[in-house]
Amino acid sequence: MELEDPGEFEQPDEVRLGRQPWRLEFEIGPAPSHGALEPEWRALLARSDASFFLSWPWIETWLARHAPVARLARIVRDGQTVALALLGERKRGFGPLAIRSLHLHATGDHDADRVAVEYNDVLAARGFEVAARVTLLDRLLRGRWRARAVVLPMVGGAMEAAAAAAGLRARRRAESRCAVVDLEAIRLWGDGYLARLSSGTRAQIRRAAKLYGERGALRIEAARDPTEAVAWLEPLASLHEARLRSKGVRGAFGVPGFMEFHAALVARAWPEGTVELLRVRAGEEVIGYLYNFLWRGWVGYYTSGFVYPDDNRLKPGLVAHWLAIERHLAAGDRVYDFMAGESRYKNSMANPGPVLVDLVVEPDDLLARWGDRARRLRHVLRRLRRTSAL
Repeated sequence: MELEDPGEFEQPDEVRLGRQPWRLEFEIGPAPSHGALEPEWRALLARSDASFFLSWPWIETWLARHAPVARLARIVRDGQTVALALLGERKRGFGPLAIRSLHLHATGDHDADRVAVEYNDVLAARGFEVAARVTLLDRLLRGRWRARAVVLPMVGGAMEAAAAAAGLRARRRAESRCAVVDLEAIRLWGDGYLARLSSGTRAQIRRAAKLYGERGALRIEAARDPTEAVAWLEPLASLHEARLRSKGVRGAFGVPGFMEFHAALVARAWPEGTVELLRVRAGEEVIGYLYNFLWRGWVGYYTSGFVYPDDNRLKPGLVAHWLAIERHLAAGDRVYDFMAGESRYKNSMANPGPVLVDLVVEPDDLLARWGDRARRLRHVLRRLRRTSAL
């Protein structure tokens, strides 16, 4: 790996050791094989509060597909690794005019990144999170590596704060608010999940459950092994894609490699108990499937496929999520997270959660300022064209 000179800078109070600034070393080089990286990644993961999307099964599956374009950044203090990050490298242009960007746990290729990392971050030991974020951005944009931009898909506001602390420019390319159900709070209230919903949503769920119950016992069941879980991905994907095609939208399961990624992820994550495939049935009739991630008491809804009947009183999505939430309430989990992607049904079943953003971080220089002006001009021209077309 390329080793840069250690840097010194004052940290915020919550990461200051006494009143002495930390000295951190930064290394970056080609990503090693996942077999070589696994022990170090797992050891650091055990000392972190990282999300599922930094769990080893997710990272290993991503690295198995993208190792040729990936770089590994390592942050070290006193000979001990305190942070790791995988970065996809993209170049535009040729020769000395080529512009290089680095993408945190992503590639920069639209189709490849449809696997949709969320709650993205640097993998950092507890207490080193702020220092790791600031160090990573500072070294990538000012060190010998000197990328033109660092792209951070689906990160929290802490990354914006880190960019500001490093004196860098950060712009939001997109943003989405998550929706969450606080399962621990529901247990404390003691009156059940449905009591926490609006009267309208509660009535819709009860009516749909009654109508489905007329077709047979309503039940939710989990895949029993990874073979069955992968098999359930097929009908889930078919139902998911059919729904989107009816709306004229191309779904992620139509992207080459997407299904293979998730089949491999399920196989890797299953022994650790961090994925689940759920099927909901009324009698022998399948209502739909849910694909969720499980991590330290957190349940993250990733995707689904439902059978939509002609009778709009039947709400397969509402019923399936209600049953899944009740299942995880009984299991003692902390949170049921609908994750990014705002929609009316999520807002009706959950409370507002964190905002995740696609963030682009750049040096605060003339080129970045001219880029901002060009984007504003494009926005104005597009708005004028839409207005003139009316």
